[in-house]
Amino acid sequence: MIYGFIGLGNMAGAIIRGMAGSGSFSSDTLCGFNRSPEKTQRLAQETGLVPCESARQVAERANVLVLGVKPQMLPDVLPLIAPAVTPKTLVVTIAAGKGFGFYASYLGDVPLVRVMPNICAQVLCSASAVCPNSLCSPAQTELVRAMFRSVGAVYDIPEAQFSAFSALGGASGAFVQMYIDALSSAGVKAGLPRALAQQIACQATLGAATLCQETGEHPMALVDKVTSPGGTTIEGVHALKKAGFESAVIEAVNAVVEKDRKLG
Repeated sequence: MIYGFIGLGNMAGAIIRGMAGSGSFSSDTLCGFNRSPEKTQRLAQETGLVPCESARQVAERANVLVLGVKPQMLPDVLPLIAPAVTPKTLVVTIAAGKGFGFYASYLGDVPLVRVMPNICAQVLCSASAVCPNSLCSPAQTELVRAMFRSVGAVYDIPEAQFSAFSALGGASGAFVQMYIDALSSAGVKAGLPRALAQQIACQATLGAATLCQETGEHPMALVDKVTSPGGTTIEGVHALKKAGFESAVIEAVNAVVEKDRKLG
């Protein structure tokens, strides 16, 4: 089985590193092409990826073809590879916004799986949505799940909910980084060195997320556990509510959902 990647940016590179490091995918089964030869060579030296000279060459070699280019580049790339894609090719796309019909208009009737990972794939902590079209067999879908389990958790999401997942599982990582930066800045304002404040903010965020995930408790039930009557934490909670913290998060998610739908 040959896994071919067209586009070797941050996301595709993280997936390749995860697959190569998992022990389940031999590095000589991974090939790829990027417009920047330097990026291709660096990834080849790091992971054993076999470099290709063109997107068409990747499509000709691959049994599983991963489209890692940006959505706006797809109308240029898909016509180039269409002659090499057959009904036996399993196509995987990680581009936002583009639905099954879009790919069918270029590639015809081929098994295709939409996947939405996030940048935390770089540290094997991605949340990835997986949605196969009607031409995918159960074995093909499971193969794609295995690919993305090498970089984190995998969720089966219907296509109608993909825009919501793009916001909640993908873009929200940027929101969390902004929260960590705000916490760090607040720590600096309170007298902590920047590097130490950032370490504390990261650990506190990681710990809170792990606690919620492992206990399965509602987040607000966990808030109640640390907000003593008349205590310090409840003062901060009320300050966040007064400043519109929850509303701002919801508006940010809504903005991503609407943009994702417009891309489609």
